[in-house]
Amino acid sequence: MKTVYHILASILLLQTSCIKAQKLEIQYLANEGVFIKSSKTQLLIDVPFNKEFDYLDVLPDTELNKIENAEEQYQAIDILLATHLHGDHFNAKVAGKHMVHNPNAQFLGPDETVSRFKENFEGFDKISKRVQAITPSFLESETVQLKDIEIKALRFEHLGESPWNEAENIAYLITVDGKKILHMGDSTPDEKSLEKYQLQNEKIDAVILHFMLLGNKDIIEKYINPKLILAAHIPPKSQSKVQEYINSLGYNNVVTLIEQFKTIGID
Repeated sequence: MKTVYHILASILLLQTSCIKAQKLEIQYLANEGVFIKSSKTQLLIDVPFNKEFDYLDVLPDTELNKIENAEEQYQAIDILLATHLHGDHFNAKVAGKHMVHNPNAQFLGPDETVSRFKENFEGFDKISKRVQAITPSFLESETVQLKDIEIKALRFEHLGESPWNEAENIAYLITVDGKKILHMGDSTPDEKSLEKYQLQNEKIDAVILHFMLLGNKDIIEKYINPKLILAAHIPPKSQSKVQEYINSLGYNNVVTLIEQFKTIGID
């Protein structure tokens, strides 16, 4: 009888472990770059970039080499997304090399990002069939299906003044394993655009956004209303000040992305 009990207990433990392993996870890599892992699909968003600005977080060269060569945890990436072409979100060489070494990976980004990709990566012709451009007009959206993952592209203006705000900036609403993840890139959403998209009705499980947007607390809670907010784009030398600022805003659902490789489970 004890043997039967032990067998049943082992089976239950194994099933529980599998369930835990299949829970959707978001791993912070650098700046606004995240690695989304589900039971069936793996996505990198704004990850393939190298050191463009001294004051921003960037992965060490050893980790970038792993991404380029599709090694270790990066060997089975299904989809690479770029919100825009700025060098702290996208690098043609890093993304291109990864796709050469990972023949199953697909890339999606705005038109001008794809143009930059084509211009700056010599082997682009070898991967071009797996590269797709998407740039909806302002206040419009486009939805694509990549590897059974629904990706909705939303067009927002980029933060800042000219020339920064001239970049084609896309936010992605991704449905993975029944969970909805919104990555805002460097969007500067106003009430008009958010009211148009009605994101509060999407029941968003997690949003990744530039920490500067958190000052618009009323708008975020009314028009996005996520269960969890992942605050990103935090300069390493300003982490303590940014944390104090975020604490002063009164949120109870914000996680700051400052520790590389930290993983957040999405229930």
